Amino acid sequence: MATPSDVSMQDLTGSWTLSKTLSDPFDRVFAIQGIPWIIRKVVSIATLSLKATQQVDESGTKTLVFTQAVSVAIGGLSEENEVRVLDWREEFHSSTLFGTSSHRSRLVNLSAATGHDGKPLHSFLSQGLLDEGEPGGDNNLYDLVVHQTNGWVMEQIWGFGMLNDERWLMRTMVVRKGNEVATARAIYDWKGKEDGQ
Repeated sequence: MATPSDVSMQDLTGSWTLSKTLSDPFDRVFAIQGIPWIIRKVVSIATLSLKATQQVDESGTKTLVFTQAVSVAIGGLSEENEVRVLDWREEFHSSTLFGTSSHRSRLVNLSAATGHDGKPLHSFLSQGLLDEGEPGGDNNLYDLVVHQTNGWVMEQIWGFGMLNDERWLMRTMVVRKGNEVATARAIYDWKGKEDGQ
């Protein structure tokens, strides 16, 4: 189901399920990230859900908590939290599936954003995303993830885009390791502020 207009990047609280029919395949992205073939196949058939909650501290800094769950346990993984503090500070996250990585997150203006290397964003990252919210404002979530041992770097943008005249939560990603580059777009079905609502 498409996302209602009252849900925005300024408050992403809600529940989604990854749409396998609308999303790109992730196999090349996972291969660059060093995920074994058999795990990639299991992930391709599993149901992936996402729940986002948001907090704002006394200084006004927003924190998003993404709880991702899979319908089958993968190498001991069934549910995992990813905390994104939107102030560009470096945080570390350890995942059963991916290992240890650092990440930085912030809200960005798509037309003016630069990547981690100071260069313009890869064109795929903003492809198909709407420029919603305050004109010229920081209306999309940019994540930079750097794996600590496998040498891959992932840049991703969270935002909303139109597909078949409906508004969907989208996550575009570009993963690089050496000369290898892979892109993918994840599209999420809206489930409600609480599951089933």
